[in-house]
Amino acid sequence: MAIKLQRPILVGGIGLSLLLWLLDSVQNSVAEFGGTTMLGIMAASLGVWLLKRPKSLLPQKTTIIPSPTKEVAEQAIASLNTTIDKLILEVEGINKSEKISNDINQLCQQVTTLTKELERKELSIVITGNQGVGKTALIEILKSEWISRNSQKIEVTDLTWQSEWITKNEVPINPLSSYDLILFLTTGDLIDSEFQALSKLTTFGQRFILIWNKQDLYLPGQKPQIFQKIKETLSTINSEENLVGISAKPNSIKVRKYQQDGSIQESTEPQLPEISELTVKLNQILAEEKEKLVWATTIRKAEIVRLEAKNILNQIRRERAIPVIEQYQWIAAATAFANPVPTLDLLATAAINTQLIVDLSTIYEQKFSLEKGKQVAGTMAELMFKLGLVELSTKTLSTILKSNSVTFVAGGAIQAVSAAYLTRVAGVSLVEYFATQTDTNSVNIEKLGNIIQSVFSKTQENNFLKSFVNQVISHVLPQEKKLEVVSVPVEQ
Repeated sequence: MAIKLQRPILVGGIGLSLLLWLLDSVQNSVAEFGGTTMLGIMAASLGVWLLKRPKSLLPQKTTIIPSPTKEVAEQAIASLNTTIDKLILEVEGINKSEKISNDINQLCQQVTTLTKELERKELSIVITGNQGVGKTALIEILKSEWISRNSQKIEVTDLTWQSEWITKNEVPINPLSSYDLILFLTTGDLIDSEFQALSKLTTFGQRFILIWNKQDLYLPGQKPQIFQKIKETLSTINSEENLVGISAKPNSIKVRKYQQDGSIQESTEPQLPEISELTVKLNQILAEEKEKLVWATTIRKAEIVRLEAKNILNQIRRERAIPVIEQYQWIAAATAFANPVPTLDLLATAAINTQLIVDLSTIYEQKFSLEKGKQVAGTMAELMFKLGLVELSTKTLSTILKSNSVTFVAGGAIQAVSAAYLTRVAGVSLVEYFATQTDTNSVNIEKLGNIIQSVFSKTQENNFLKSFVNQVISHVLPQEKKLEVVSVPVEQ
């Protein structure tokens, strides 16, 4: 789409920048030092005003897991429907691929399935834990001694725990998400990875029972101490009531029998499994929480499907956003090349980035005002300076811009490429940030900083930078003055 320049902050920033440059070029009566100083003061003062952001931008919201009710589950499905409707509207009027059409149809089918699942009567249970904790033995005894005697429909399966299932992601996407109840096995005090897993399951709103198996391996005096220690650990995530102890397949014990003739006969006798504490807990959950477990699972599944729809939506929006970023990066490059005063480059680039942020926010339905655009532009500029990206990019691009025969006055070529490059980094970073952002009232500074650093790192490959430099040159320099870009290894 064409960039319309009827935008006050963009026109004002670039216009003032060019006006000050013009004044600098015609004020022959003003001493060189005094004129340059005055220009610097004026530009810096306006730059401070432009980049200034209020403290209200900083607060971050804490995610609160809603209580699993039927109403909350219905709201989750409604939120999923809203995302799908946005996706359908987004692709209207464009030549959508067959894959996108199929993806949308599948999403709609999943909504229908989730709506029916609200009334599901069968409960699904998964037994998990590290290797060697007794999953197979427990599932066998549950099927033979508990499920077979239970009138309710229950499905039980077992999965070996994988640490990668629990990551830093704030979404419950893992093989356990589709189960209503998790039986997490351990054979002693919790190790750190197990505790982190249980903490994340709590964050995801997944119901679990922590089962301390193989208690028969411990002395009678040790068991109460270990049990209490595990309970105290669970209390930090408000889950101390979810702990039970069992012996699913206890070891045989040696028995000595004294015969009448005084001899001793030794033999080993198998021990009966001891899972009564677990079955009592399971029966209690079935009686009091069965519907809540189904609703909670529906909420998680709806969120996972919503994220699938959002990913498709973000992909389409990114395809719309990249051309906008490219147009603004060329505007930034041309403006910086026309300005011989470095202070004015910062001012013009800030104005361009502000309008870019406003336009990208519209694509992602964030709809920032100009004032908020200035705040976010200031935040991003500050982050780039703190991370050292401005200095590093200038140094790297200067190396690539070494010319065999032509040198430009006042470093115009370097300024143009740097302005275009930083504008692109800011735009792509914001696209990735908007793709995951739900709260439009504040900016997550840490998250935004990490994204900027990641995007910057991805674009530091020499081949990308050399190609980018050539693109900038072809857009902003007259044909007869284009630099001959040489391939120079980038200094690390």
